[in-house]
Amino acid sequence: MKPVHWLFVMTMLLASTFGWGQQPITFDSVRLNPQNSFLNGLSVFENVNGYVVFGTGGDGSGDVQSVRAIQFDPVGLFLSELEFTSPRRMYLGMHDPVVALANGGYASGVGIFAGGEVIDSLYLYFYDEFGDTSWTKFLFADTTAAIRKCIEMRNGDLLLVGLHEQPKGAFMFRTTAAGDSIRFKNFGAPAFNAMGVAEDDDENLFLAGYAETADINFNNNCYIIKCTPEGDVLWWRSRPRESWFTHVIAVADGVVAIGYWRQNAFGEAVAFAMKYSTDGDVLWERNLQVADNTQEPCQMNDGFEDADGNLILCGTVENYNNVFNDKGLLFKLSPDGEVVWGRDYAHYGGQNGYHPQVFNAVQPTSDGGFILTGETWGPMPPNPSRLWLLKLDSVGCLVPGCNTVGVEEFESQLQSALHMSPNPASEHLQERLALPEGYRLEGTVQALLLDAQGREVLREQVPTNTTELRGTMDVNGLPTGLYYLHLRDGQKWLAGGKVVVE
Repeated sequence: MKPVHWLFVMTMLLASTFGWGQQPITFDSVRLNPQNSFLNGLSVFENVNGYVVFGTGGDGSGDVQSVRAIQFDPVGLFLSELEFTSPRRMYLGMHDPVVALANGGYASGVGIFAGGEVIDSLYLYFYDEFGDTSWTKFLFADTTAAIRKCIEMRNGDLLLVGLHEQPKGAFMFRTTAAGDSIRFKNFGAPAFNAMGVAEDDDENLFLAGYAETADINFNNNCYIIKCTPEGDVLWWRSRPRESWFTHVIAVADGVVAIGYWRQNAFGEAVAFAMKYSTDGDVLWERNLQVADNTQEPCQMNDGFEDADGNLILCGTVENYNNVFNDKGLLFKLSPDGEVVWGRDYAHYGGQNGYHPQVFNAVQPTSDGGFILTGETWGPMPPNPSRLWLLKLDSVGCLVPGCNTVGVEEFESQLQSALHMSPNPASEHLQERLALPEGYRLEGTVQALLLDAQGREVLREQVPTNTTELRGTMDVNGLPTGLYYLHLRDGQKWLAGGKVVVE
């Protein structure tokens, strides 16, 4: 793992009680698997120590996959890691599969599979506030018991959904808060794989995913059903072939389902969101991001409805031709589905080749910002797959004011390489940014200086070469106070930080 002292310094520069009021702490943290294998974040929650991330990681052999609970402090520094192992592979689900319980702690389904056995086992895991297991309970075993999502219902019961066989189909398993079985339902044909579930105010359930049946009417269609708490289907809807729903959100007058589809008119992959009424009518549909090839991932993975009825959605895009443009996605949509803003992020950006940047979960934070977790791929060695934890402010900025500099793509691997001196400054401010080998810049680089209210006060072109950016700003004559520096090229935000002028 990289030394973390720079992250503390960076975060202290970003945290401010001036300007736009008390600014939230923001950070970009990466955790490498000490066993030199993959590590990804699947769910994230704020707690009294900072943040706890639930995910999965390997042991380097390719045979073992374990569940991890990793604690970070409020500024993104690694504190501790708990690992829960089995002789077989362990699986939590795909996108935000762990639920925070109303009375404290967390719960999830855990599937255990492989290891030469054809039977999958499903367990219910309960964790304390810091991610340690309080207790576990065996639920059942069958040919397939693939867990995708766990939610807590309004009355405190737990509901687990996923893919089950035999027969092959979506399942929902309802238990008491103590894990005692209430009801198991296999929905059967058309071999529906339930990726997400939500409960409305009337306690009806919405299961969303995709159908695997070879029937031309269902093969790889997005699929959503509304059912009673007992599992009786009230209606179902599907979409064009080669499409998935990955997550569903219950809202006041219906549900919003998100995911991707692969066969638009131009042969591209598209991340999208759509809203259904409580009766199953389509109220709106929005294409949010397009990849340049149908075989590349481009999807929304998780989201929530905020207090104003807006939707905060996260996901990922990878590209085949534009290989420098693998990004994590974050969007804010109005209740009517209009895009308020959309931003793209990469920890390891500007690299040629396969470097996925994936957000699997997003949650609101107590300071009004967002915390996201997922996976970022960097160079080898060591293993390229690393857990990614990104804390942003209320408008998706790592440095306050990023939303005013005229770009929507953000990279963060360069943040630790930015040097500004002197700081505090009185006459001239020098900015220097070292570039990784082979890093690709797009067009002219500019330095923008914003005041504490977010207004631009200076803009300068920054000379570039293949190894670094180096520029100087004349701050003589500026009023004493707090400012924010942003470096951007013609396409993306590169780095930034806090500057004090005296």
